Amino acid sequence: MLLFWTNFSQAQSTADSLRLTLPQAEEQFRQHNVSLLATRLGIDEQRAYQAQAKLFANPTIYVEQMPYNRQTREFMPLGQSNSEQVIQVQQLLLLAGKRNKQLALASTNTKIATDRFEDLLRTLSFQLRSAFYDLYYQQQALAVYEQESNTLNQTVALYQQQYDKGNVPLKDLARLKAYLFSLSNERQQRLSQIADDQATLAVLLNTAPDQPIRSVAPVMDADPRRNPATLSLDSLLSIAERNRPDLRAYRDQLTAERQNLTLQKALAVPDLTLQGTYDRNAGYIPNYFGVGVGVTLPFFNRNQGNIQAARVRTQSSQQFASAYQLQIESELQRSLTKARQADQLYRTFDRKFNSDFSRLIDGVTLNYRKQNIDVVEFLDFFDSYKTSQLQFIQLQNDRMQRLEELRLSVGTDPFSS
Repeated sequence: MLLFWTNFSQAQSTADSLRLTLPQAEEQFRQHNVSLLATRLGIDEQRAYQAQAKLFANPTIYVEQMPYNRQTREFMPLGQSNSEQVIQVQQLLLLAGKRNKQLALASTNTKIATDRFEDLLRTLSFQLRSAFYDLYYQQQALAVYEQESNTLNQTVALYQQQYDKGNVPLKDLARLKAYLFSLSNERQQRLSQIADDQATLAVLLNTAPDQPIRSVAPVMDADPRRNPATLSLDSLLSIAERNRPDLRAYRDQLTAERQNLTLQKALAVPDLTLQGTYDRNAGYIPNYFGVGVGVTLPFFNRNQGNIQAARVRTQSSQQFASAYQLQIESELQRSLTKARQADQLYRTFDRKFNSDFSRLIDGVTLNYRKQNIDVVEFLDFFDSYKTSQLQFIQLQNDRMQRLEELRLSVGTDPFSS
């Protein structure tokens, strides 16, 4: 009865699970991931700053009105010919190309925001694909435990009946139950790992946390076209140069610092202020019109401090960009080496070994129930079968994880570039 209820619960859980292929998961991730949506807004923010940098300075108007005419004894005598009004209009003119330099810096900041969004997309996509494959293989491993547990449960139930009749010794029954208990503990660890992977995917996909996810992955065989041994480090470095958004962000940041240095030097050049003045009565002639030009004299403040700070920031950014370039080369070398090792081990594994082992397990179980072999031989073979199945599943998982790490290091699929 307990075995029936367990199978029923598992079947019900599988039926209620959200089944996703990797393309479906990636599509939902791009549309619903909260971090991506928030970071994408940062690009719109920088575009708004870029639009703001295109605008000219607003003109300034100054109006002065005589509040009380003592001769006519009137308040706010707007219409009197002997009242006083002054109107001034000023317009700031930026010199030394400051507006274009500000616009260029704002455009580069938009590129940096785009780089950061694409880098977040790259890293979160890696987490998504890594968790997706790990969930798939953990579920495959769980199926091995389910198969073994079902077979062993049936064997224990039969031996319990035989023990109750006095036909088998207690030590054999105890050994079977001990192995079944150990199997249950290992199975529980797999369930915990599956829960972790499903929680990770739920956050990335923005789904309900109590919604079970079942990954549906295609059969990953040793495709000769996706062999890391065929990849060269130089070609991967060239691909990474074009596709790593984090590297582009460092370079765009260096460009922004250089543009800022140019802007700070331009800010040392004084700007012009054009002014037009109308004075009704206060001048030497009535209805005076005049034009003027104002400029700041750069005697004390020539923006020296900001220029020096911008120069230091440019040098610092250059050093950071060079250091990050070396870090990417080292990361790429490490990822390629690991991918080659995992793929080579996977390709040398004899897949017929597992299929032959799977056919043998039924015969061994039947022979044990007929008491043609003892409990030690049965459990030894049973454990060997479990170990070989789990090792092959882990081997596949390791290979896919190393290939995903290589994809992360390159910035795109290295086999399609």
